[in-house]
Amino acid sequence: MDSIIKTENLSVIYNLGKSNESPAILDINLEIYSGEYIIFYGPSGCGKSTLLYCMTGLETPTRGEVLIEDKNLSAFTSQSMVDLRRKKIGMVFQAYNLIPTLNVLDNVLLPNIFGGLMPDISREGAKSLLSRFGIVNLGYRYPGELSGGQQQRVAIARSLIYNPPILFADEPVGNLDSESAKIVMDSLSELNEKDGKTIVLVTHDSRYLYYAHRVFHIKDGRIVREVASPDRKPIAPIKEKAASSEIESLARTYPHLSEVQIKAKALARYLLSFLDESTVKRIERFVEKRISGEIDANKFRELLDKPFEEGGIGFYRQTAQNFTQKVETILTEAEFLQKEIPKPREPLTSLDIKVQNIRKYLLDEYQGNLKREEELLRMERFIRLRLERKIDKKKFQKYLDLPFREGGVGLNRATARNFAKKIEIIITTQAR
Repeated sequence: MDSIIKTENLSVIYNLGKSNESPAILDINLEIYSGEYIIFYGPSGCGKSTLLYCMTGLETPTRGEVLIEDKNLSAFTSQSMVDLRRKKIGMVFQAYNLIPTLNVLDNVLLPNIFGGLMPDISREGAKSLLSRFGIVNLGYRYPGELSGGQQQRVAIARSLIYNPPILFADEPVGNLDSESAKIVMDSLSELNEKDGKTIVLVTHDSRYLYYAHRVFHIKDGRIVREVASPDRKPIAPIKEKAASSEIESLARTYPHLSEVQIKAKALARYLLSFLDESTVKRIERFVEKRISGEIDANKFRELLDKPFEEGGIGFYRQTAQNFTQKVETILTEAEFLQKEIPKPREPLTSLDIKVQNIRKYLLDEYQGNLKREEELLRMERFIRLRLERKIDKKKFQKYLDLPFREGGVGLNRATARNFAKKIEIIITTQAR
């Protein structure tokens, strides 16, 4: 089965190359299939909305690719991106974004007006959409006369005027009361189930997760878990990731821990997100002993079954048995057992450090932002070449100013000249 949406090593890093560089999402790889209802779930600031905006072309990734129907968004012109958003995808946001001076019907028709079509061609279609969402009688009212839930239904109707196959929704019920939220969520569910629309929704509210075929749990810019709904027939097989997917992140966070300890922590976190921290820590110790072979599966199960006050966990016997089986299943997977903790990078040379420090110095005072990682790498390469005296000041300035597609960084001429001047001062000072 071919995916309708695919991301490959997708990352967005704000303030790229500056001292306050901040990653929003990191190395996201996923596939979404036609007719799926997908939810990106996580706390505020975890990167879920950034991921959605990359898929709609509203955010430019620092590295990686987004493919819609096998077409790479990075290859789209401005006009083809407009056509994509108009005809292939619909977008619904937490803010309704209705034009207050237009009535409801004209707000729904707005994409057609911008699309160069006569409004009356689709007037009946707009009324049909409003009727479907139970608000056709409000067609000649203005947004300010509607409730929040009604306005959001108008926004959904507007997103469907071209009948796109994909609908993106960013916290669509974040501003609504529970009753209005249910109406909106039920409307989106109907579009998925009856119309076969692919729905990609962002939420931080766990009450709505049951609507989805699959839920991607996002934390600190990474997908940490993928869960399939037990109540919905899957459209695509879930690729369940074991705890080994968190090993590299934990290795960076806990550099002082041994490989066995890191694996125990990863496995415990993967299986025990619903337990309190003290219980998790105790289970981590038991898992560590199981990974190292200090205890066998039967002893591990006994410790889970043993009362907490006696040094165990206090699970019910059946829960202890089920948990032990899960652990044993994961431990028998060669990938988890044999996976090596990533070794530290080779130490930076003095020139590497100098290049990075100069790059940060130049970019920290730069009012703009580099958008792509390739731009940052090119800039570092030109700084290195200048420090090694392999290019002169004039060529350095030229490479910074030269458009990216012609092999340069793509800075404007004034910025390139300013950076060239500053690096000459640095070189002259260090030569003394």
